[in-house]
Amino acid sequence: MNKFKTGLDKIFNIVLYFCMVLVVAMVVIVFSNVVLRYGFHKGIKWGEEIPLVIVIWFTFIAMALGVKENLHISITLLPKNLPSHLEKGLRIFKYLCEIILGCILFYYGLGLAKNGLRSFLPATHITNAINYIVLPINAIFIILYATIYLVNAITAKDLSKSEVLLDD
Repeated sequence: MNKFKTGLDKIFNIVLYFCMVLVVAMVVIVFSNVVLRYGFHKGIKWGEEIPLVIVIWFTFIAMALGVKENLHISITLLPKNLPSHLEKGLRIFKYLCEIILGCILFYYGLGLAKNGLRSFLPATHITNAINYIVLPINAIFIILYATIYLVNAITAKDLSKSEVLLDD
């Protein structure tokens, strides 16, 4: 399991670095477009379209990062006051819900990407699937990381260690 997690982390880090480069590119594109539009009264034709695609990609990859790092907002008052076996059950339920969400994102994301192949972005003429292909990519990471958490929650004897698995 550790080798699998290490490999998955490496792949996810590559995707994160790619997203970081995209965010820097987005800032440069938007800044250049603003300068050209207000300084020279001539903007970049695709200056709004590409940053929109980048924001879409970054948003969904950030969702997968939230699952990987267990950063999503959760209510902890009730689980912390429950007996340990019920708290464990709630954690298992949470990870199962994340896996189901990942499966839904994967299924419908593939359908949206397939439909997006038939249309093109107006300024760049890139297929509209570029906006949707991130959904299945995101879903794969969500499913895999939630599965790692689920297996760890099921096999952990000490609940306090079941949340720390990604720091091993």
